[in-house]
Amino acid sequence: MSEPLVVEGEEAPMLWRVKKAPDDSIYGPVDQETLKEWANSAQIAPEDMVDESDENWRVAPEIDFLEMLWLVKLPGGEIYGPTTVGTLREFINEGLVTEKTLVTHGKTHQSLPLTALVAAVDFEKKRASRRPSKEANKSTASLAVEMAKDQHIRQLEEDLKELRREHETLTHKYRQLTLQMQESTVVRPTIARKTGNLS
Repeated sequence: MSEPLVVEGEEAPMLWRVKKAPDDSIYGPVDQETLKEWANSAQIAPEDMVDESDENWRVAPEIDFLEMLWLVKLPGGEIYGPTTVGTLREFINEGLVTEKTLVTHGKTHQSLPLTALVAAVDFEKKRASRRPSKEANKSTASLAVEMAKDQHIRQLEEDLKELRREHETLTHKYRQLTLQMQESTVVRPTIARKTGNLS
């Protein structure tokens, strides 16, 4: 068997393998991009093991570039993760969770609705090619939290408008009742006097 051809100054691409947790079946070797695609399409579970072709097996969430960062509570109450945003999208498609389901970042422990996380990731992808390098350090998680806060602020503003409408309606009813009460107190003494004259 011949040695792989290595161009001077270039490293051979890292090859990765996956050992599935239930039966220890091994898949690969594949390149980093393929491994990431597997993680984003719910093909790598949190308990699966990954190695760099050197028998140094680690649980998949320890591989940083896979971005297996999110925990979610499934309908039976089981906590699943850490996993990828792509896997969470698959869970939505399969009806295991809804867009309103809360997800929690495994490291920061910040929670937000799945819809805010997905929106943040989609927004991040759209602006990735245009953003200045200074913004490159902003993580998807912090962006998702910011978007969740913005969404919460918008919801609070809507709630405030509704409360103001209710307040105006109640104020109007209060004024009407006050007028009715004033009119009824003016009528009562007259009736009382007439009653007094009869006795």
